[in-house]
Amino acid sequence: MSKPFLFLAVLMLGTAGLHFFMGGPQYPRAFWDQLSTPDLRVMSWVLWHAITVVLVGLAGIYLWLARGPNRTLLVVSALVQLGWAGLFLTGGVLWMGELLTQPQWVLFLGFPLLALLAERSRSGA
Repeated sequence: MSKPFLFLAVLMLGTAGLHFFMGGPQYPRAFWDQLSTPDLRVMSWVLWHAITVVLVGLAGIYLWLARGPNRTLLVVSALVQLGWAGLFLTGGVLWMGELLTQPQWVLFLGFPLLALLAERSRSGA
């Protein structure tokens, strides 16, 4: 078992927990109150919790990677997170003019980087 990937799995599961329990009351409720139609309210609720599902899935991928190498899982998990980092960076720059209000991009750049380092340490490269 790879200890670095186990560590990443625990960190990602913690990230999912923070998203669900700490972000959950703040953002979905505000979306629900601000959006004008039930369709938009439900869609925002589904999308919020879909992120939680993906975060738990990423934790599962890291747990799987702790068992042994799987290049496809490593690449797919990195691409998902790098895509999210790009969205947070783009949104921060274009609509907020700064990057500190929503710093999630740091996590979604950091996790793939740490996973790459974990994989490299496993192979001895």
